[in-house]
Amino acid sequence: MNRIDRTLPIFPAGDAARERFRHGQVVYGKIESIQGETEKEKLALVRVGNEVVTARLRTPLQVGKHYLFEVVAENDTIYWKIIDKEGGNHPSPPFDVDEAVQYLMRKWKLPSDAHSFLRFVLQEKIPIAKEDIGKAVQWIRPLEDKQKGWETFRYMVARHFPLTKDIFASLLAVQNDAPLFRQLQHAEKLLASLPPERQTESLQTLHRYLQDITNSPRNAYEVLVKLLESLWQPERKIAQQLLNRLGLPAAQSGISSEQLVKLQDAVKNGNLQQIKQYLQPFFPNLEEQKFLERFQTIYTSYVNGSLADEEQRLFSAILAKSDHHVASSVFHMLKETLPKLGLQHEANIRLAIETKTIAEEKLTSLKSLLLRALENAHEPELKETLRTLLHHVTGQQLLSQVEGPLQHIFMQIPLQIGEQRTDVAIHWQGKRQKNGKIDPDYCRIVFYLHLDKLKETVVDVRVQQRIVHVSVINDTPHLSDIANAFQPMLKERLEEHGYTLSALKIEAPKQKKKPVDFVFAQRYSGVDYRI
Repeated sequence: MNRIDRTLPIFPAGDAARERFRHGQVVYGKIESIQGETEKEKLALVRVGNEVVTARLRTPLQVGKHYLFEVVAENDTIYWKIIDKEGGNHPSPPFDVDEAVQYLMRKWKLPSDAHSFLRFVLQEKIPIAKEDIGKAVQWIRPLEDKQKGWETFRYMVARHFPLTKDIFASLLAVQNDAPLFRQLQHAEKLLASLPPERQTESLQTLHRYLQDITNSPRNAYEVLVKLLESLWQPERKIAQQLLNRLGLPAAQSGISSEQLVKLQDAVKNGNLQQIKQYLQPFFPNLEEQKFLERFQTIYTSYVNGSLADEEQRLFSAILAKSDHHVASSVFHMLKETLPKLGLQHEANIRLAIETKTIAEEKLTSLKSLLLRALENAHEPELKETLRTLLHHVTGQQLLSQVEGPLQHIFMQIPLQIGEQRTDVAIHWQGKRQKNGKIDPDYCRIVFYLHLDKLKETVVDVRVQQRIVHVSVINDTPHLSDIANAFQPMLKERLEEHGYTLSALKIEAPKQKKKPVDFVFAQRYSGVDYRI
């Protein structure tokens, strides 16, 4: 210590800083106060981000000023060496943030697009090392949207994520402009086009799983019930043609009006098990896997417009009828699809190890199947598509994290509403209870989706002491009139669950935002005292 003290203007950092700071980092800190009577015993309180670090002072500094420090580790001791912009004049003059940015840009020879990132970390007083920014420069250089790359890296640094390329790629993938349902469809199409000799077991399993996600069994069974309804309508001949293509001949489809009502109620309630139960007497030999494969074939033909004209019209009308039960079907689709993505993949593995029991259905998910399939995918386009999907799922996991007393949950889920396919992104933020769950009395939920008629729509729900404020962000003309008509029903439904509607507002968007923008914008700041 004495040897270093004689040659360099530095001071040792306190014990609290040992875990956080490492050799080679640069820290931009503010001197909050200096305590002590003698030169050797003076202590400086340095504000770094949301923390105040105590350090023994070895060189004169000014209270209230900002300085740039380099972290130096020697003999198991962490020191902060003051960076002198004027080349060694003492006492060292302070830096303002713009001077600090320009100094490091020159010293580290950084590209101009790194300027805003460097300014952010210095302004937020986040420690950063040259080697860390060097990684970011390499990762961001090939990107078309370099600003998005630096914003992603900024999020990693601010949240103290390990600075690895996989984490960077995952956070970047979850910002992909292509909707998740389209990425899933593209992967399914690439897998379907593989020649038989390249369709390994893991690729075939993934293909079937993607078909299940992009066209869930619920959709297939609901269409089947709608086709049975059509047997009572003028288009019964076309309906029977489609039933035959599904492998369900006419002789087995004699169904009474009473039985049909039961099926319709089961569809309305979104109860798949009940639908299957009511269908069993009429189709006792129904093999679900073959039925779902045939349905997928018909649906693909419909999307491509290659069904016969009358079949195309009837299929379109049947899908449109699904809008009548949007509320219940959306709920059940979310409930079904969420576990399939694999957002709990690592947690399920840990649980299986701890309990020494392996539940195959819990360990099977999109993420687990992507990991297996990537080992057998050799075509460049397929490999890149599967890797991007894997990163997308991991990115959702990374955006769901604990920050101080708050829990963030981010989900992006493919959804089908009638004929329309879209994604629904949900950002859930709330206080954590002792049991680890979000407090339902105090939380915020932001829904982001793209609808056929309303286009980009954001629903911002804020809950305080079970009082609910809802903002719908959309610029569709007269939307407020439509919303007001539904407000009494919304209020009644919330009261059934013990919540009170405070307000329902329709707002025009101030700027275009993507789903992850709401997560990236959140930043928790701790406080020592409450006034």
